[in-house]
Amino acid sequence: MRIFFLAVTFILLQTMTYGVARGLQWLAGDWFGIAGKRWLMIGLFVFSNALLAFAIIGFSKVGFRLLMTWQALLWFFIMAILATGLINMLLNQFVSQFYHSLMYQNFGVRILIIGIFLAIIVQSVYNAYTPTVRYLKITPNQSLAKPMRIAMVADLHLGFLVGNRQLDKLTKIMQSEKPELLLIAGDVLDDDTEYYERENMHPSMTKLVQSLPLGVYATFGNHDVFGHENQIVTALQQAGVTMLIDETLKVDERLYLVGRLDDMIKMRKPTANLLPQTIDKPVILLDHRPSQIDENVKLPIDLQVSGHTHNGQVFPANFIVKYLNTVAYGHKRINDTDVLVTSGFGFWGVPFRLGSQSEVWIIDLQPKS
Repeated sequence: MRIFFLAVTFILLQTMTYGVARGLQWLAGDWFGIAGKRWLMIGLFVFSNALLAFAIIGFSKVGFRLLMTWQALLWFFIMAILATGLINMLLNQFVSQFYHSLMYQNFGVRILIIGIFLAIIVQSVYNAYTPTVRYLKITPNQSLAKPMRIAMVADLHLGFLVGNRQLDKLTKIMQSEKPELLLIAGDVLDDDTEYYERENMHPSMTKLVQSLPLGVYATFGNHDVFGHENQIVTALQQAGVTMLIDETLKVDERLYLVGRLDDMIKMRKPTANLLPQTIDKPVILLDHRPSQIDENVKLPIDLQVSGHTHNGQVFPANFIVKYLNTVAYGHKRINDTDVLVTSGFGFWGVPFRLGSQSEVWIIDLQPKS
């Protein structure tokens, strides 16, 4: 799997580097000359593959993030070229006389490419760091004494790129929306506790927990099980987070929360083995990956909450995750189970979201009438 991933990365990197180099050669016009354009092409390939080598040889998070960021920027530039080409074609056809004067010697086209490229970057960073709030109303199958408001997030990826500022934004949303509890469906931290401790995120996490009457409940995602599980559990429990690791907990005598390990852990318990013997209250399952939805919806579960897919994070990966998952993003009712997959509150690898946005879900559980 790792070899396949590296092969795909290598092919995409070379293809995008060539496309961007050709675009920059055209943008440069006569400024560089033939030799200058040739060196521009060579320089881009050297830079791209140097980043690739740094990421592979060191296999460090820094090298990998630099490579992913560079690939994203290459893709954004290619999208800017494609969008400009489409705009150019449409305007040339419908407003040709005015358009030709505006685009004298392709100067306007060059400005348009740069403008669209910068706009894509700004929009992607905005989507990554500006969470939106989405709402869902559900009537559980099991009896519910009174309405209950729950908040749900996943994929915080607390670390180098997501820290105290984002935690404080989440706390403000909790204070505004006033849910009774918050569910975190995995990938709470980004691989380890290094930056969590270095940036002193403990006070912000503690403040988040204290903003919810019934507290915060979390389970593990794949980025929480890379060898630092004990440190992650300790750090989160010290802030007051209740960890659900292949276990079930009754909350406020009104519902059951079931938290599963990520499916990277092959020895995790089957969902059926985690359910309470007597189900007389709504059951909410926290399962980081939406990989076993088809099995889970056959069980007496009222709601499954998941993340992991990031809704593709950067277009057009949206279509890839949609093809690979029964529910890749959003809400769907299957059998008698409501399934909710969030795009996540944080992000992975690069501080960009395009075609997806950071989000918080507010779920209102309503009793049967």
